[in-house]
Order: sequence, then structure tokens, then C-alpha cells
Amino acid sequence: MIPALLRRVDRTGGHFYLSATMGRTKYAIPNFFTSLNFLMGTFAVVLAPLGSSKLLMPLFGGHERTALEWSAWLIVYSVLLDKLDGFFAKRLNASSAFGAEFDSLADLVAFGLAPAMLLFHGIRQLPGGWAQEHLLVQLVVLAAYVLCSAWRLARYNVAQADLKGWFVGMPTTLSGGWIALVWLLVWKYQAHLDLQSLPWILYGFHFLLAALMISPFYISKLVSRTSKFFNYFQIANILLGYACGLAMMWPEVMFAQMAIYTAVGFTWGVIRRKKIASGLSAALES
Repeated sequence: MIPALLRRVDRTGGHFYLSATMGRTKYAIPNFFTSLNFLMGTFAVVLAPLGSSKLLMPLFGGHERTALEWSAWLIVYSVLLDKLDGFFAKRLNASSAFGAEFDSLADLVAFGLAPAMLLFHGIRQLPGGWAQEHLLVQLVVLAAYVLCSAWRLARYNVAQADLKGWFVGMPTTLSGGWIALVWLLVWKYQAHLDLQSLPWILYGFHFLLAALMISPFYISKLVSRTSKFFNYFQIANILLGYACGLAMMWPEVMFAQMAIYTAVGFTWGVIRRKKIASGLSAALES
């Protein structure tokens, strides 16, 4: 009876339907992580204006934190989710035009708008009244950062798809992660900081990140290398970063990891610049 049923299903196109369904499922997995990334970024935007209000979030361990801290940690979550959607898209061979556009929209919210809102509302919680006296500075830097994020994402989609192993300019994911972790450390250690000059430093850093996103400098991607030791080192650091991020603890560790990656990645890009540019030219000509 079962063999006959299977033959009947196959004659009516069941085999084709099953294959098509499985084909669609593999695309759903990276898009699921992109959707979570989008939502984490959206929630970060929503929470940032609540400032120093204490909130309890049962879904994230039941700890009480300020709304700004939650906003920053949700951006960190977005960073981790963004890496997962790319990982599964490659492993499942599930890259698509829809996925690329969806990912860019999620990144614009999570790493463009959310970090800008975090810093804008975070500065207003610091004592001294700096934010009230320098609203124009805040709006100009906020606008520059969000526009550079959008420009960076659009440029990546149309011009960098074939650039293997390198980013041109700082990725929005890295930039958003920088702002989130810097803010977490500022909030944690503000009693030991010079609060008079701190806003200028933060907004100067914010503007620098905006410039780096649209800069012509190359930064190396986290990809598999020929050295097994280096690959294991990368994997161990990635796992450590995920452990700290998911547990919402030790932002100092993630800050150090990101600082080393940024410095080494851009330095290696400067050293290899001519070779990267010649390889890109050859790829475009072919």
C-alpha cells in the first residue's frame, strides 16, 4: 500500500513539491536570523529614549538594567545575529537577492539608526547639561552617521559582492558594535571619567566611525586562513565573543577583541592595498 501511495504522489508531482519545499526552507533559516536582527535593532531604537529608567526583561535573564543598557545590549545581539545569518546563508547555499536586500534593511536599523539613537539619548543622561547646549552638534553627527550607514550598505550591495576576503570601509556591523560597547563601558565607569570632555570625545568618535564606513580603506574579513592555528584562534575568539554577548557580561572583553580586529584588519588592508586593488580590477574586467 505504501509503495503504491508513493508512486501516486510522485505521479502527481509530489516529489517536485517536496524538493521545492525543502529548497524554500533553507532560505528561511538565514532570513529568520535577519528578522531577529531587525527586531533587536527596532527594540533598541524604542528603548533608547527611555534613558535611565530601570526595566526588567524576563526574556533576557530577568535582570534589571537601565533602558539605555538594554538598548546597547540589543545592538550587541544584532551583531551576533548578523553574523549567524551570513554563516547559514553560506553553509546552506541560501544566498538570494531578497536576503541581501532584507539584510541591508535590518542592518540600517540595527547598526545605523539604533546606535545613533543610543548615543543621542545616552548623552542626555550624563550630568552637566552638555546635550541641551549642543543640540546642533548632536543632530549633525547623528545625520552624518545614519547617512553614511545607508551609503555604506548601498555601496556594498552594488560594488562589493565579488570582493573576496575584504571589506571596503568599516562594516556597519562593526561600527554599530563599537558604539554599543563604548556606551556600555561609559555607563559602567562614568564615575571615573571626565564628564566635561566626554561628550565631545564620544561625538568625535561617532563622526570618525561615520567617515570610516565610507572610506576607501580595506579591512580584512574573518574568513578561513591557511594556518590551522590562526583558524582555531579565530574560532576561539568568536566563541568567547558570543558567550560574553549572549550572557550580557564582560563588555571589556568584547571591546578588546573588537579593538584588536579593527587595528589589525585595517593595518593589513593598508599593507595589501595594491594587491587587493589589482585583484578587484581584474575581477571587474573579467
